[in-house]
Amino acid sequence: MTSGMRFLKFGKFRRLKTTFSEFDRHSSCVSTPDSFKWHLMSAVCLVRHPVVSAQPSAIEQRYQKLMNEMEFENSLLSDHELRHRADLDFIEKKKQEDFDESEEDALTLTAQDQQDIWDSQLSHFTPANTITEADEKNDQQSTDRKLDEKLILIVKQKLGDRFHWVLPQGQRSQGESMRQAAERVLSLTCGQEIKAQFMSNAPCGFYKYMYGNIHLSNEGAKVFFFKAHTVMGQVELAQRDSISDYLWLPRGNLKDYLVPSYYRHVKRFILSL
Repeated sequence: MTSGMRFLKFGKFRRLKTTFSEFDRHSSCVSTPDSFKWHLMSAVCLVRHPVVSAQPSAIEQRYQKLMNEMEFENSLLSDHELRHRADLDFIEKKKQEDFDESEEDALTLTAQDQQDIWDSQLSHFTPANTITEADEKNDQQSTDRKLDEKLILIVKQKLGDRFHWVLPQGQRSQGESMRQAAERVLSLTCGQEIKAQFMSNAPCGFYKYMYGNIHLSNEGAKVFFFKAHTVMGQVELAQRDSISDYLWLPRGNLKDYLVPSYYRHVKRFILSL
């Protein structure tokens, strides 16, 4: 590839010209000749899913409160509540002068006694802190951070003679399927230690760009994105000459690193759920 990489965006058969270096500042309608050569690329959208539940929003809290009230009003008494009622009836019987309490009745653990035991156990429970050391250090190369959010891997990869922030990508080899190419790309760029589960044989997104000047070059790349999620392991950059850095970022921070036209395509298949 050469510097001045130019991207094509398709929308209703409309093509826009963009360069990474120009950050989407110039665009014009272009067309490609019949002799144009496209190179097939596979890219990996590697996701670390949330580890803990996110804090509910204000509307979610109000909805949960409403559902709890409806459940309380419409539900039947639980076994514990029925047992507590029976205990209260038994206490009233004990107040009668002719009541003869057996040894078994005297040793019975009441529902209130059981509730006191549970409350005591709960008072000694301390939930784990969801703010990790990586959060405190803002270590963006660690997956042990932002445990309640989805993190996406991006790499600073050499495309042409310049480095750009992208999802890990590489060219398909002869005889490979696009899915196989994506698996190979992940292994070559991120090392053998990290293990991932690919979600499908079908790509989740598509992007295309041209090499060099739009009027002089007759080659470009078609990039097919494949989703995968981490299973175990950490990223170990295996090709420092082609990939100089990497980051794990929430969806909302991707726009600070990716080229605008590239980001507009990527965000379509990265849901915030």
